[in-house]
Order: sequence, then structure tokens, then C-alpha cells
Amino acid sequence: MNYLITCDLDGTTLNRQGELTTKTISVLRHLKNQGHTVVLATGRPFSGAIGKYEELGLDTPLITDNGGSIENPVDSSFAKQRTYIPIHMMHQLFEFAKPMIISTFFSIDDVVYAYKYDKKLEEFFSGIHSDRVVEGEFTTFNVQPTGMVYLIQSDKQKPFEDFINEHFGHTLSHRLWGVENGYAVYEVYLKHVSKASAIKYLLDHYQIPQERWIALGDGINDVEMIRDAGIGVAMKNAVPELHAVAKVITERTHDEEAVAHFLIDFFHLEDFR
Repeated sequence: MNYLITCDLDGTTLNRQGELTTKTISVLRHLKNQGHTVVLATGRPFSGAIGKYEELGLDTPLITDNGGSIENPVDSSFAKQRTYIPIHMMHQLFEFAKPMIISTFFSIDDVVYAYKYDKKLEEFFSGIHSDRVVEGEFTTFNVQPTGMVYLIQSDKQKPFEDFINEHFGHTLSHRLWGVENGYAVYEVYLKHVSKASAIKYLLDHYQIPQERWIALGDGINDVEMIRDAGIGVAMKNAVPELHAVAKVITERTHDEEAVAHFLIDFFHLEDFR
């Protein structure tokens, strides 16, 4: 029986050093060779995920930008799916938020477009590279993002959220990643786009029923896919919002190879224990 196995990267399939362990690679490759469909679904841009995809030896579509992009790096016949925020919305939000911005950026392929770029962002957002940054005010950019990250002054959260809700509530959503050191970190994305929406596209593509969809994640951006999956698995180290919607919570953390051990147990892979 073929399952669609979708794995988040950071905080889930990767350890705290951001690496795939030998056991994790072996288990996922084995399941692929058994005929299961293994898919990475990450908030990273394509450039930050392709190395892990290649390490695992995958040949399936790769979901990046939290569902904003789906493409198959090894099959050009698979039609790339990419959903963009309209340029006028990007410009209007930037004009409103400019006085409260500490930093903001978005990425397209291997290029980062940023205003007040801070190299420290690379510690928090895997896959962005400061040697490929185009800096400027967003109103000067005529490229469409699949999503944007805003670091704003922490006391400006309400006006920032209210502006998005009142002016673009029919199209855009916002996700608060955290507040620290006087700034709030927001992700701004298209309302109908998520890892779950991308995976449902692949369920149709592969004709796999939703009950045979296994999803593994840890972050706030994994809520939809863990909630909607036939078997939604949250890491022990996952955020409380994920534990609340998961069907399974692992006994191990991402740094204890939780993904590998869950799959070993679920598929009875005795040789990998």
C-alpha cells in the first residue's frame, strides 16, 4: 500500500545542526525504494532545500516557500506550480509598514530581495545567502514574491495586522513567528496557500487517498498539513499549536531522529532498529 510521506526539514527531519543523519537518510531511501512517495515540504526557498533533496536521492516534487512553490528538480515534464503575491499588494504593504520595519525580505529561487538586510537573518532563516541579496525599497521591485518575512517593532503588531486584515484580508494572511528583543517576526503569505494545499495537489497528482498521507512537522507553518493529513505527526519538540491538532506526538525530538524512529515503527522496519 503506497503512502505519501511528507516531511518538514528544520526542526523535524534535520537535527539541530541542520543535518540529515545516516539513519534518517537510510530509512527514507528505503521507503522510497519500497514504492512510497517521499516529499519534502519546507518553508525554505528552493536554494536552501535542494541540497537535502539530493542527499536523500529523491525524484519527487519538492515543496518550498511553505507551499508557494512546487517543482520537480529531476523531471522537467512536471509543470512547476508557483503562486505569487500581487506586486501592488507588496508595494502597498511596504509603504504602510516602512516606518516600523526593522528588516524585511523575500526570496525567489536563489536571490533574496531585502530592505535593511541583516546578516543575522541567515541564522534564523535557512537557505538564504547574503551573497545573493538585492537591497532596496520594495516599491522599487517589480518581481512577485510567494511570501514575505517582516521584522517590525514589537509595539506595532496591531496596526501591522490590522492593515493586512482590512486592506488585503480576502487575499493575504499573516503568521506571527515570535517576539523578542523589541521586534516581532511575521510571515505574510497568500490566504489559500500552505504546505497542505501543495500536498493536496500532489495527492491528486499521484491519486493517493488522504488517509494514506503521513505528514511530519514541528512548526506553526505545519499546522494545516498536520491537521489535514490522514496521519499527522508532530515532533516532541513541536509548538503547542501543532500538538493540539496532531494525531501522533513522537516520543523523541528532531535531534533524536524522531522521523526515522516513527517511520521504523509505523512500517515495521525491523532491520533499521
